[in-house]
Amino acid sequence: MLSRPRLELLGDRRFLRLWSVGAVSSIVRWLEMLAVGVYVFDVTGSPLQVALFTLLRMLPLGLFGAFGGALGDHGGRHRIMTIGLVCMCLVSFALATLLLGGRLELWHIGLATFLNGLFWVTDFSVRRPMLAEVAGIARMGRALALDTLAANGSRMLGPLFGGALLEFVGLGGAYLLGAALYVLAVLAMAGAGAADDGASRARENVWRNAAESLGYLRSRPLMTAVLAVTVVFNLWCFPVLAMIPVIGKNDLGLSAFPVGLLMSAEGAGVLLGASAIAACVHARFYRRLYVGGVAWFACAALAFAHSPSASVAGIALLAAGLGLAAFSSMQSTLVLVHTPPGERGRMMGLLAVCIGSAPLGLLHIGWLADRIATPVAITIVAIEGLAVLALVCRRFPEILRWEDVQGEAAVPGTGT
Repeated sequence: MLSRPRLELLGDRRFLRLWSVGAVSSIVRWLEMLAVGVYVFDVTGSPLQVALFTLLRMLPLGLFGAFGGALGDHGGRHRIMTIGLVCMCLVSFALATLLLGGRLELWHIGLATFLNGLFWVTDFSVRRPMLAEVAGIARMGRALALDTLAANGSRMLGPLFGGALLEFVGLGGAYLLGAALYVLAVLAMAGAGAADDGASRARENVWRNAAESLGYLRSRPLMTAVLAVTVVFNLWCFPVLAMIPVIGKNDLGLSAFPVGLLMSAEGAGVLLGASAIAACVHARFYRRLYVGGVAWFACAALAFAHSPSASVAGIALLAAGLGLAAFSSMQSTLVLVHTPPGERGRMMGLLAVCIGSAPLGLLHIGWLADRIATPVAITIVAIEGLAVLALVCRRFPEILRWEDVQGEAAVPGTGT
C-alpha cells in the first residue's frame, strides 16, 4: 500500500492530470495490442504476422526515440502531448468507422499501430520528464511510483477490455472505446497547464542534441549497462508477450475473452510486483532488482511455453509479471536518478531507442514460431536471453553493485 505522502501528490492538479493521461493512454495501448493480436491471428493464422504487427508498434521507439528526447528538451512538451493525443483519437475513430463500413483492411491496422508507436515515443521523452519536473527532486520517487502503478494496472485492465470487446462486440468496439478514452486524455491534458518547459534549449538544434546524448553516454558506463540490459529484455523477453494470443488460441484452444484473461494475468503480476516494490524496496537494491527481473521473466517464460493448461499458463504469466515489475520499475529509475535534470529528456529518448530494439526480437520469435512449434520458439528465445544477460553482467559488473545513492523506498517510472 502506498503511504499518505505518495497519495498527496494526487492533490496536485497538474500532476494528477499528467498522471491520468499516462494511465488512460496505457490502457488503450494494451487493449489494442491484445485485440489486434487476436484479430490478426484469426485472419491470417500466422504467428509471424502477429509478431509483425507488434513490431510496427515498437519500431518508432527505435527509429525516433533519441529525436523524441531531444525534441522534448527543445521545448513545447505540453503542445507535443496534446497534438499526439488528438491524432490518436482521430486514428482510433477512423479505424472503427472503416470497420463498421466493411472497408477495414490489415494495412489500415498496421498503419494505425505504427502511429500508436509514434505517440508512445512522446510518453517516454515528453510526459515522464514533465511528471518529474512537476514533482521536483524531493518528490520524484513518489511521483514516478504512482505513474508505475497506473501503467502496470493498465496492463491488466487493457487486455481484459480488449478480449471482452473483441469477443462480444468485435474489433470496432475496441477502437471506439479507444477513441473515447483518448478524448478523456485530451481533456485532462488541456487542464495540465502549458508552462514553458524547454526555454533553455529553445535555440538549440534538435539533431545536435540527439548526437550529444550519445557522447554523454560514452562517459557513463552505468548508463551503458542500464541500456544494454534494456536491449536484452526487448530482444529476448518482450517478444514472448506477442505470442500469448498464439499460445492461447492455437495451443490452449481459447477464445478471445479467455486469451484476454490470460494476458491480464501477466498485468496482474506486474501490478502486484510494482506495489510491493513501491512499498518495501530501498534504493540500494535498484540495480540488482533490475537485472534479476529480466532473469526471472525469462525463466517464467520457459514455464509458460510448456504449460499443459490455461490455469498453469496464467500462473506462469503472473510470475513473469513479477519479474517485469522489477525490471520496468528500475529502468526509468536508474536513468533519472543518475542523470542531471538538463539531460533527462535526451537520456529517456535513448532509453526509448533501446526499447525500440524489440522489432528485431519480434522478427526472430515470429520467424521461429512460423517454422517450428511456438512453445519451442519461446524456449529458444528465453535461453538466448539468459545467456546474453550473463555476458552483459560480466562486461559491466557495476550493474550488479549495490546502489550507492540515497533514495526513497519507491519506484520511479516504468518501461516496456
